[in-house]
Amino acid sequence: MTTMEQTGAFVYEEGDRKARAQKASLDQRQNVILLNGAARMADATGSTSAENIRMDQRTGDFTAETNVNSSHLPDKNPKKNSQMLSGDEPLQAKARKMDSHNHSLNIHYEGDVVMWQGANRITADVVDLNREKDKRTLTANGNVISSLWQQPKEEDKKKGAQPVLTVVRAPHLTYTDSNRLAVYTGGVKLVRPGMQVKSKELRAYLAESGADSSLEKAFADGEVEIVGAAKEHVRTGTAEHCEYYTDDQKVYLNGGQPKLVDMVNGLQKGSIQAPELTYYANDDRLLGSGGPNQPVQSRIHRGK
Repeated sequence: MTTMEQTGAFVYEEGDRKARAQKASLDQRQNVILLNGAARMADATGSTSAENIRMDQRTGDFTAETNVNSSHLPDKNPKKNSQMLSGDEPLQAKARKMDSHNHSLNIHYEGDVVMWQGANRITADVVDLNREKDKRTLTANGNVISSLWQQPKEEDKKKGAQPVLTVVRAPHLTYTDSNRLAVYTGGVKLVRPGMQVKSKELRAYLAESGADSSLEKAFADGEVEIVGAAKEHVRTGTAEHCEYYTDDQKVYLNGGQPKLVDMVNGLQKGSIQAPELTYYANDDRLLGSGGPNQPVQSRIHRGK
């Protein structure tokens, strides 16, 4: 027998792998099973459903196409779970196509990809997951949007603090789990409550376990523009390099000709330009550092 077809409530089971579909065919020479119509398969790592699934029995690899939905269980060792999303919950994803290799350690999604764990989410044209031990990475390309929630600490919750959403848009994203570093490139826009950052490239450092997916700090490079709004003030800073630290709401600008402009109700109230500018949003402090050949320049516009 070289081929076999079965229609009507096909069910398959081998080891920890189970599958079902409306129709299935077996190619004995290639050792491949094709599942068609409401196809679903599951094993110890998770489950996948789609209109069509192709399973390679020799390698364990599979391809799913059309209305793909997948769920991957978190690693039993929490230290091995990625902090880009939320490592202690199942990883969910939707896409038009999915390729799984190396026992689901390498997964490729393409076509309107939506990936989430809990409330945290990433959307892109293409997403690649590498879950191997020594090089765990997430790469997203094309219309990338990451939406990551930062949960307040327990003592801050008692004071009424609410979760903070950080949304980053860029053409490309590469996240490396070993140093919890997310690198966005190709023209980036980061938005948090009361703050917006635009730059050519952005490196976002995520906090350690205990505050899943919280942004610890972010470094922006290339034509940086950072806008902060507080009460009636809108302050716009420009430079070639910017560092933003979430704990004390510190903004550090250098490179190029750093400048900060203060606007109130659409009118400019003042500006400062210096080789280095440091602004603390928490207590509204602004520090400028210059030198003998690069003095600090400030202007205050007084109302009549």
